Amino acid sequence: MFKQKGVIFQKARQKWLKQGDLNTKFFHSFVKWRRARNELHGLFVDGRWCEDKVVIKDKVRDYFEDRFARNKACMVRLDNVKFNSISKADNELLVGDFTEEEIRVAVWNC
Repeated sequence: MFKQKGVIFQKARQKWLKQGDLNTKFFHSFVKWRRARNELHGLFVDGRWCEDKVVIKDKVRDYFEDRFARNKACMVRLDNVKFNSISKADNELLVGDFTEEEIRVAVWNC
């Protein structure tokens, strides 16, 4: 049984590699299947099942806003850190125009 599943998986993988990125019926049926599989039909809100799309969108947004909100206690402070800096001459060299000869040397060194 396990061997058969492996063979089926390999055949499906081969089919995907051949047709997966092409604009084919296979591709569109796969996209449709994934969309249906990932669809959120409802949520438990305050202990009750809710299928109202507006409420679901609000709850999902609130969840992720809370989940990824900034936590000031975990923020790194860089008040007294000394960073290395480049000289004014080096900065001028970096932001200045480059010559055709510099381009030629860079290309030929590749």
